[in-house]
Amino acid sequence: MKNKNAFYKSFACGRRNHERSNFLHNKIFVLIMAATIALGSFAYAAPDTDSSSRDRTQSSLKTDFPKPNAESAIVIDAKSGDAIFAMNSDRKVFPAGTSNIMTAMIVLESTKLTDICTVSEAALANVSYDQPQLGMLPGETFTVEQLLYAIIMNSNNDAANTLALTVCGTLEDFVQKMNDKAVELGMTGTHFANPTGWHDENHYTTAADMAKLAQYAMKNPTFREIVLTQKYVFPASNMRSKEKTILSTNHLVSRYKYPYHYYPNATGIKSGNSTNAGYCLVASAEKGQLSLISVVMNCPNENANEGAYSFTDTKAMFDYVLKNYQTVELAKQGDVIHDSKVKEAKDSTRLALTVDSDLYTTMKSSVDPKNVECDVEITKDAVAPIVQGDIFGTVTYSYNGKVLKTANLVAANEVKRDFILHIINLIFGFIFNPFVIIIAILAVAFYLRLRAIKNRKRKIRQSKLASYRRENETPKTAKDSYNSRNRRNSRNDSYTRRRR
Repeated sequence: MKNKNAFYKSFACGRRNHERSNFLHNKIFVLIMAATIALGSFAYAAPDTDSSSRDRTQSSLKTDFPKPNAESAIVIDAKSGDAIFAMNSDRKVFPAGTSNIMTAMIVLESTKLTDICTVSEAALANVSYDQPQLGMLPGETFTVEQLLYAIIMNSNNDAANTLALTVCGTLEDFVQKMNDKAVELGMTGTHFANPTGWHDENHYTTAADMAKLAQYAMKNPTFREIVLTQKYVFPASNMRSKEKTILSTNHLVSRYKYPYHYYPNATGIKSGNSTNAGYCLVASAEKGQLSLISVVMNCPNENANEGAYSFTDTKAMFDYVLKNYQTVELAKQGDVIHDSKVKEAKDSTRLALTVDSDLYTTMKSSVDPKNVECDVEITKDAVAPIVQGDIFGTVTYSYNGKVLKTANLVAANEVKRDFILHIINLIFGFIFNPFVIIIAILAVAFYLRLRAIKNRKRKIRQSKLASYRRENETPKTAKDSYNSRNRRNSRNDSYTRRRR
């Protein structure tokens, strides 16, 4: 795999690789826990239950931020997900037509743009005259793509119902899919009751949740194209002989109705309003590497120009952030963050580690990204075989001691095992295994002990046998003793004569 070093050139990031043992890790953990318990006995701070810590932190640090005239609001970096500004962002609010963002995503992920939708009586049954609608007729046919433009650009409720029935057959089943998707995206403060956004006490969301939804939706190319559209023309249908033109109600992207609100950097997304929800706007803007998502809910718009706070305040927030902030690319998937030797690797292949997804953070424009530090922690030994995507540790990026982002480090390449090296290591591992060595030593000691015992027993037997033989030997007679003595004397005389 190609080694990408652009990351290091960008940040001059000093790697400090901490390959910690489990023993050291556990020891530090115990010390930290002990210190925490000790401190806890001296001081206690009651938790603040008023709002999210995100709201308090962002609002207090950015006193010069243009505060929007809204019940709740949030601005996030679409790439990093970081909240740059938040105000009551977790407060329950009614989403009105911005609900169609979720409706559109369910449809896009469940159908083809060319699928045909046939308008039914059921789709029109609960659409009253005071609701926004395309004016569809029972039996009229449209493509999925045409009705997506209708719900995104104009919040047409008859179109939303028709799409929902095309996808699921019943409105209830479609709404369940909407709520399931909300759970999947982590929209913990959201519940949908219909596909249109028409007011229902059980149909609510939060500004933070809508930002998550918009961040997800803007990754879909078809959705991005629709939300940037200023004008759309419906061709004649099977029941209409004339074309029908609609204009986007998101005036940040359109010059047609209210050019006063047009914003060159805007890229979408969706407006909505009702008596209970007020004026809502989920918007997006881009400039350079910075991509933003803004949400304002329940704005008290007073007129179509300066008093249209959902648009004017959104533009003011975009201007401020685009001027004062930057998106910093910490690492891209495929960048080599760390590499190491691999035990039993075929052809001495090394292991390259990368992040499991692109990693960004949002910082003030005055900050030099080169001062961002990265800290690599390896938690798993590199032993072949290794599958691409296996997790081996984490990388943490920080600035001035503050953690910015943490991500998993995964194998960027596959490493195959060398079979011969593996067999050799198994043999040596068995031979030099401490347990095997101890068993061998004990076996030798046991053998020597048995041999010593056996030798001792043999000597005892020999000693006893010799003693037995001495005790049981037949005594010699006097005659035998006399003859033996005469023979010995005769030999001695013979020897004496020869000497002479």
